Amino acid sequence: MKLEVFTEILNRLRKQSDKEHALYVLDIDTINFSDNYTSVINILLEVYYGKDGADWIGWYLWERDPDGTIDQATNDGKPICYDIKSLWEEVEQCRLDNTKEYELPVKLTDEEKLAILNMIKNGKGFTC
Repeated sequence: MKLEVFTEILNRLRKQSDKEHALYVLDIDTINFSDNYTSVINILLEVYYGKDGADWIGWYLWERDPDGTIDQATNDGKPICYDIKSLWEEVEQCRLDNTKEYELPVKLTDEEKLAILNMIKNGKGFTC
């Protein structure tokens, strides 16, 4: 994928997330409308770049310190994924290294979902 296309995709993902957050602040929750689209985008990124590449993109967009003062990724002591170009270089390498075919996650049965909801309700199985 060309860097300019990759950059546009990241910018649009970030812009959409910002819009959803602005609505959420106004007590308008759009997660039920956007969650399926987000899932499709995540699957496509993982199919193209592999799990490691998709994880790097998620980290860059949602978890990293944008000021670069803490929690920066390194590879053999050299900073990586510190800007869009370095992220693109890393995930392109992940794409080349990826040999696994994407597999859909196993869906929970209704009984498993109910058991998890009951654990949450009863406060069991979760620690903070």
